Amino acid sequence: MAVKPAGGPEADSGDVAATGLFRVPVTARPAVDTLFRNTVEQAPVGIAFANRDGGFRHANLAFCAMLGYTVEQLRHESIESLTHGEDLEATRAGLARLWNREVTHLDVERRYIRRAGSALWVRVTSSLVSNGGSEPECAVEFLRDITHRKEMAAALLQNQTLLATVVGELPLALLSCDVRGQLTHYNRAAVELFGIIGQSEAGPRNPYPITSEVFAPDGKTEVAREERPLARALRGETCKDVEFVIVRPDGAVRTILSTSQRLVGPEGQPLGALAMVQDITERRHAEEELERVHKQLLTASRQAGMAEVATNVLHNVGNVLNSVNVSASMVSERIKRSKCTGLGKVAALFSEHGADLAAFMSGPKGRHVPAYLTELAHELLAERDAAVAELGALRSNVEHIKEIVAMQQGYARLGGVTDTVDVRVLVDDSLRMNEGAFNRHGVTIVRDFEDVPPVRVDKHKVLQILVNVIRNAKYACSEARGGGERRVTVRVRSSTSAVLVAVIDTGVGIPRENLDRIFSYGFTTRAEGHGFGLHSSALAARELGGTLRAESPGPGMGATFTLTLPLAAPEPAR
Repeated sequence: MAVKPAGGPEADSGDVAATGLFRVPVTARPAVDTLFRNTVEQAPVGIAFANRDGGFRHANLAFCAMLGYTVEQLRHESIESLTHGEDLEATRAGLARLWNREVTHLDVERRYIRRAGSALWVRVTSSLVSNGGSEPECAVEFLRDITHRKEMAAALLQNQTLLATVVGELPLALLSCDVRGQLTHYNRAAVELFGIIGQSEAGPRNPYPITSEVFAPDGKTEVAREERPLARALRGETCKDVEFVIVRPDGAVRTILSTSQRLVGPEGQPLGALAMVQDITERRHAEEELERVHKQLLTASRQAGMAEVATNVLHNVGNVLNSVNVSASMVSERIKRSKCTGLGKVAALFSEHGADLAAFMSGPKGRHVPAYLTELAHELLAERDAAVAELGALRSNVEHIKEIVAMQQGYARLGGVTDTVDVRVLVDDSLRMNEGAFNRHGVTIVRDFEDVPPVRVDKHKVLQILVNVIRNAKYACSEARGGGERRVTVRVRSSTSAVLVAVIDTGVGIPRENLDRIFSYGFTTRAEGHGFGLHSSALAARELGGTLRAESPGPGMGATFTLTLPLAAPEPAR
C-alpha cells in the first residue's frame, strides 16, 4: 500500500532505506516496519498523507471507508476536491498557514464530500511530516467522523429554538429563579404582566426586576416577596392555582392564578423554582358579570307580574344563560386539563440531566423529548385558541342577556307582596297567556274548576309556577307520537287545608326513574330544554309553603303536575 514520495528515489544509500512513504533505518528489524504500517492501516481514525498541493499520497482503511474511495481512487483526488464548497476557503487558508510554518498543526471541523455525494462532518487534525531534511515531506491528516454529533447538535439547537419560541409565545407567564430567589428566566407574557424591566449590560444586574405590585385576592393586602409563589416553592411548599391581583406599572389591574414548583438536580439538590402564571382577568370579569346578570334575572323574574315577563326572562334569557354556563364550564375544564404542567416536567427533566444533557438527548428517553415538545406546543396553542373563542362567545352571550333583561325590566312590577286571591283567576290568566302556543301546536285546553276558598299568597310566584307547568304540558303533548288527542286538563280542587291545582296532559309521559329527578336543577329530557323552569317552580312552591309534585304511569301515558297551596299564609322567614 506504500506510495513513493513525489520526485524521491526508491532507496537512499548509507544507513537509511526508502520504502515508499516510510523511511526506516536499514538496521531496524523488519518487524518494526510491519508493525508501523499495520498500526496506520488499522487505526480506528482516518489517516491520510497529502502533498503540498493537497494531492493524496496514501490513506488508511478508516479514511477510505469514511469517504467511500479506494486508495487508488484517492490518488486522483485532493483535499480541495473533496472539501465542501462552503468550507473550501477556510481550508485553503489553514493549509497555507500550516505549510508556511505559521502554526505547528491544525485542528478544525469541516465537511468532506463522500464519493456518493453526501456531506461528511469530520474533525481534522493536520501536521507536517519531515523526511529528515529541513523541509517537510508531506502533511498528515487525522480524521474523526463527527457527523452524528453535528446532527445531534443541530437537532438540539432546533429543539432549544422551538422550546424558546413556544415558551416565549405562550399565553402563560413563566418565571424561574435560582436558589437565592434571583430571577434567571422569564418569557414575554411575564414581562408584560409583571412589568419586568430590562437589564443593563453596563450597570449591575437587578436580581428581582419585577415592578408590578402583588396583592391578595381582595386587591388591598399586599403580598410580600417571600410569600409569593417562587419563594414559597423554594421553601418546598405546595403552590397550585393560587389567586393574586397584579397592579402593573401602567395601572392596569389583572387577576392571576399561579402554580409553582421547586426545581431539583439529579441528586435531589435544589436548583431553583419555576412559576406558571395564568391571567384570568377576562374570566373573572365574565363570571362577575354572569353573577350580576343572573341576580338581575332572578330579581326581574320575581318582580314580573305579567306572563310576557316570566316567559321571556325565564326562557329567552334562560337559553342564553345556558350557553354562558356551558362556555364558562368549558373554559374552566380546559384550564384544569391544561398541558402547561408538561413544561414543568420538561424543565425538571432537563435539570435532572443537566450534567449529561447531550448523552440524555441521544438516549432512548431523550429522543422522545423533541416530539413531545412539538406536540405540547400544538396543544398549548390549541388551548389558547379554544379559550379565546369560548371567552368571546361568553362575552357575546352576556351582552345578549343584558339587552333582554333591560328590555323586560320596563314591564316588571314589584313582587313579594302577599295578596288574597282566587286561584282559579290565576289559573285562567296563565292559560290565556299560553293560549296562542296551544293553538299553534293543536293542543286542547280543558278547564275543570270547582269552587275553592281564596288563599293569601304572592300571586307573582304562583303565576310563575303555573306558566312553567302549563308550558311543559304543552311541550309534552306536542312531542307525543301517534294520532291520539293532544289535551291538557287543568283541575282546581280544595281540601280542608289547601287548594290543589292539577295540570294533566296526554303527552310523552315520564319514566319512573326520572320522577325523582324531574325537579333537580339542570335536569331536562328535551334537547332544547335548560332544566331551570321546574327547578325554580319547585323552589317557589316551597317558599309559598306548598309543594309541587309530579306523577306519571310511564312513557307515552301522560303526566300530572299538582301544585298544593296552603289556605293559611306561611309565616315570613326571619
